[in-house]
Amino acid sequence: MNHDDALTLVRDILTDHLGLDAEQIVAGANMREDLGMDSLDAVEMISALEKQIGTRLDPAEIEAVQTIADVVDVLLRHSPVGALR
Repeated sequence: MNHDDALTLVRDILTDHLGLDAEQIVAGANMREDLGMDSLDAVEMISALEKQIGTRLDPAEIEAVQTIADVVDVLLRHSPVGALR
């Protein structure tokens, strides 16, 4: 998975599962302030991401995530090669 794949995956999940506008989901967007996500939204996103890549993400890293770029970075660190399902 490369950066663009990871960003597309995050964008697809947020638009499909949370009904967010794809144009809002850019790397620098803050999930709470810019996208209006709450903790339940974040849990739903992480669960969907883990399903897509087939591995669990580190809870400590997830807690520190604030922007879409942060989510992409976590995905790139923890996803196996060819992880998109």
